[in-house]
Amino acid sequence: MGDKREEAIGFMQNSQYDLAIPLFIDLLESDSADYSIHYMIGQCYKFNGQLTEALKSLIKSEELVSEELVNDETLDRMKEGIYLALGIAYQENDEFDKAVTTLKKGTENNPQDWKLHNSLGLTYKYLGNFKESLFSYIRAQEMIVKKANHSEIRTLEDGSKALVAHPHQTYLNLKSSPEYCNVLNNIGGTYLAAGDLKSAEKAFNESIEFIPEGFNYPNPKHGLDLVEQKKRI
Repeated sequence: MGDKREEAIGFMQNSQYDLAIPLFIDLLESDSADYSIHYMIGQCYKFNGQLTEALKSLIKSEELVSEELVNDETLDRMKEGIYLALGIAYQENDEFDKAVTTLKKGTENNPQDWKLHNSLGLTYKYLGNFKESLFSYIRAQEMIVKKANHSEIRTLEDGSKALVAHPHQTYLNLKSSPEYCNVLNNIGGTYLAAGDLKSAEKAFNESIEFIPEGFNYPNPKHGLDLVEQKKRI
């Protein structure tokens, strides 16, 4: 049974969803209460474009994981993944109110997960609720900055020790992956949709500043072009 599970996960990781799905179905016949298998098969269905099947599996996974009474770090991470996947599936199926409810559950389970706040921001944007969209995106930004913040213990002139912020290292940390520039671009896009061109321009420029070296991310530059077009109208 373990070999079949590993084989299915291997197919999933290699984007061979048509091969992974039958194996996961076989595994569920032996243990229909395994929320992790429902989650993985749901993700396979979603990436395979089978949204109806994806929702059914992810909903079942969320129901099962919610019944777990013992909380630990591994289970909490699993819950984050399930809430995020189900929220995005609802989002892609244009069920935005359900997406909001699900993603909010995720942020309540782990307020520090920037991806949940980011997806919630996109859902609110689809709903035309730009105020809540910005609030969620800015929360995602705060979570990324909090994680990137770097401090070090230094000896002061009087011989005492103090924890001192290291802004340059924090800056480098924020430029080390695309997540920060991505969220800044999303903030810019929401300001643009809301008609606040000055704030949109500021966010897009900041997003460009934090694009990692060698990472091709044209979105904020396109956003700036749209800002200039709207300025000329």
